[in-house]
Amino acid sequence: MQRDISKLNRRDLLKALGIGLGATIADSAAWPRKIQAQGNKITPRGTARNVVVLQNCGAMSPPETLDFNESKWTAKDLDIQMVNADFPISKTLFPNYQKWAPRAALVHSMMENSLVHFAAWYHSIAGRALNAAIVKEIPAFGSVVSMELENQRRETDTFPTFLSVDMWNIRCQMGSGMLPPRYGRLDLNTSNIFETFAGDTGMPQALLEKRFGGLSRLTEVSSGKGVGDKAEEYEADYAYAYKLLMDPRFRKMLQLTEEEKKRYGVDKDPGNAKIGLALLLARNALLADAGARFIWVSNSYKGGNGSFDNHNQLYGRGALAPKNEQMSIYESAPRLDAALGSFIEDLSKLPGKQAGKTLLDETLFVMMHEFGRTPDMNSVAGRDHFGLIYTDMYIGAGVKAGRIVGKTNNYKMLDVGWGHKEQPMKDHFASTIYSALGIDYSKKIADTPSGRAYEYQQTAPLGGPAFIPRTEIHEIYS
Repeated sequence: MQRDISKLNRRDLLKALGIGLGATIADSAAWPRKIQAQGNKITPRGTARNVVVLQNCGAMSPPETLDFNESKWTAKDLDIQMVNADFPISKTLFPNYQKWAPRAALVHSMMENSLVHFAAWYHSIAGRALNAAIVKEIPAFGSVVSMELENQRRETDTFPTFLSVDMWNIRCQMGSGMLPPRYGRLDLNTSNIFETFAGDTGMPQALLEKRFGGLSRLTEVSSGKGVGDKAEEYEADYAYAYKLLMDPRFRKMLQLTEEEKKRYGVDKDPGNAKIGLALLLARNALLADAGARFIWVSNSYKGGNGSFDNHNQLYGRGALAPKNEQMSIYESAPRLDAALGSFIEDLSKLPGKQAGKTLLDETLFVMMHEFGRTPDMNSVAGRDHFGLIYTDMYIGAGVKAGRIVGKTNNYKMLDVGWGHKEQPMKDHFASTIYSALGIDYSKKIADTPSGRAYEYQQTAPLGGPAFIPRTEIHEIYS
């Protein structure tokens, strides 16, 4: 990096560090204090020490991938293999499927009532449907996780509990909302963090300390100006950034071999945000054991809606291949597969904290989507947004390999696959993560700025379905 760091303003500094600032109301008088259990008797599962969520941006087409359904539209060269009796998969699209697919549980019966990317991303990151009236106070549910796990942090922990990678490259980002800024996320930017801080080209730590200290001008911040509303917001982000950058484990996290990068497919990835680098950072953050317990990875490619937003030329090749922010599925799926396969393989071989357990035994991995894709092709050989049925995937931390929740037939729902007549939604994805980490998802925060109680998992959201069962998705475990 050629610019003089001592001359950067706050926003440019944080951008150069590859660290994103999450929006927050940051008013200490409004920070909630009354967290209450509700009447439901919930026993959290507590099978995971860590959670890694892969936000697979663009909404990968289930009929070609995780819920294969052959039709007149299906390409003839997909080379379908059987992972198990209920899980066919394309070896053409996922040549490394054997590294991850046999370990997976699939939820085929997911439903999303928003059909635009931003609102569906919001639903994913917040764990609740978008409500514009109170949007400023709602935290990312990763911030709630951070708050709940605060009492488990050690003096040696310098990484924030809630860490994200490449969320900067998507159109929906969330901070700590009404919660104190220390529960916000830090976002690592794979497009510049390595060249800025890794190896011989990175900023020497002593020089970074000197220059960073020179930028601590928080007294200049006034309400209503800059990135946030209050000085506390800057203070929290700077404190996170400084502690993280001065910890030797941070530099070690950035140390990657050329063999590792090739194995994760980085050398063949044309994206601004490289999924192989993102999952390598997630792996190394877990290995560092420096406090990061909830890691959100956005497979965001070149920004926009993501590489899987295949409204046209889903199977396009050559002159017909999608351009700019999209890829044909012949490119986007193998790109994901290389990184995903190596990540799951590595976690399955690395030791966990408990004797006899692997890192995968202690880490719940979820690959989730905004919504699905229409069963029929449109007039330009693509698939459009479809919320009635789509598939998410769970691996590790006690998840039963080979479990299939829900049964479909070319997008006709035959069986929702669990003990409720309603389909599972992103609210249940969030509750499943809460439960895996030992958090009671029936809790609520009573003293919110708006006066409307914040439930960890809603049952009757404004603007959403009439009723959402308060439950995790138990069926992926049995």
